[in-house]
Amino acid sequence: MRAAHMLALNSVEVHETEEPKLDPAGALLRVEACGICGTDARTYFNGDPRAPEPWVLGHEPVGVLEEVGPEADLPPGVSAGDRVFLGSILTCGECRWCLDGLQNLCEHHLLYGYEPFPGAYADVAAVPPIATKNLIPLPAELPSDLATVADPFACALNGMEVLDVRIGDTVVIVGGGPIGCWQSLMARDAGAARIYLIEASPARLELAMSVAGHVLDGGWVAGDDNGVAEVLDRTSGAGADRVSVAAPSKQAQQAALEMAAKRARVVFFAGLPKHDPVSQLDMNQLHYKELAILGAYGATHRQYRITMGYLDRRQDELARMVTHRFPLERIAEGFETIRSGTGLKVVVLP
Repeated sequence: MRAAHMLALNSVEVHETEEPKLDPAGALLRVEACGICGTDARTYFNGDPRAPEPWVLGHEPVGVLEEVGPEADLPPGVSAGDRVFLGSILTCGECRWCLDGLQNLCEHHLLYGYEPFPGAYADVAAVPPIATKNLIPLPAELPSDLATVADPFACALNGMEVLDVRIGDTVVIVGGGPIGCWQSLMARDAGAARIYLIEASPARLELAMSVAGHVLDGGWVAGDDNGVAEVLDRTSGAGADRVSVAAPSKQAQQAALEMAAKRARVVFFAGLPKHDPVSQLDMNQLHYKELAILGAYGATHRQYRITMGYLDRRQDELARMVTHRFPLERIAEGFETIRSGTGLKVVVLP
């Protein structure tokens, strides 16, 4: 079979290699599509100790469950031969958070596609025993390339549930990538009266507006003040009721507090680089406006299931956010498309 091996930073080659062996308690997935996640891209550009070179990345896979081990414990409704999506957050199922249904906060969680589990930029990918509970059957009419977005879309859904948009709210999304576009759509579904999108890159904003502009009441480039003045102007000085920071930016985090209305809810969806995670925030904004500042990370099994139905119902609207598709041999072009900011969601099709 073929697999795309990351050989060094910014270097990937497709090689012939042996198919993974079937674990008696695991399964093998014949990969139809695998999205390029922002985490994959950061690893490709900057490296990650959990991806020792040469390494096969890819943790947004969709495909056919080709073989199932005799000891595998599959979820109800999943069997050999099914088209499935594989959720990437691998959890113990036994800690307090897992038992409470908050698998995204598992004390012992791992990530599929990182050591010790190679990913799915390949013709065939192993599904280790810890991952079998993450298999979700695909609706019959859901295309595989669109189904790959279930992983980041479920994370976006988690952020929106934390944001808790109410009917009539003014919502600001900071960051015009796929997450920001999806959250804009969900905010409209939740009953937001006005939705605005702020993005630092003019080209990225134009792309986001081309796919999500129909649900937005406006979008603009962040500028020197990170978009604060425009929000205050459009809300007659009151600010936004809900702000989602879907960009890994300290400046965006501070701006979110400044553009938030009194008693607003602000969610930091995107994390900061691990080598520089400390952000200086004006705590008087928090104090005098009685703000709620919250975080959102990953997704739960429940959110994955909700997402699959959402993708199926809204195929036409969501498909436009998959802007680029590449065969496995051109995976390097996929990474460069992400680096250039010319695409939203990029998918590899082995």
